[in-house]
Amino acid sequence: MRTPADAPTVEGDEPPFPRNPSARLDHDLISLQMEDHYVRVHTARGSRLVLMPLSQAVAGLQGVEGMQTHRSGWVARAAIVGVVEEGRNLRLVLTGGLTAAVSRARVASLRAAGWLQAATACTSSF
Repeated sequence: MRTPADAPTVEGDEPPFPRNPSARLDHDLISLQMEDHYVRVHTARGSRLVLMPLSQAVAGLQGVEGMQTHRSGWVARAAIVGVVEEGRNLRLVLTGGLTAAVSRARVASLRAAGWLQAATACTSSF
């Protein structure tokens, strides 16, 4: 997943991701990105690293429509604004200037769920 250079990192006051993974997230969640033993949580307010496995973070996402697009990433459906095809590879373009890789193994499930048809297709050389 690519993060824009000017993406704010939320530090301090209130994290965009609850410390209790079973707590409910609000609608501004964009994506989750695995970084070693941490999960980077991207929201409309910025991003933050949380110490937990990706599987635990995804399990705590009650009421947020999304799908794991790669072994290291999860995306909220509402955050998708486009699809970039790079040969056989796909990337989702997300709100806030983020992108998320789609593994070849997950393309069929995303197509079956209607995610790739609903998004605007575009070409680019990221």
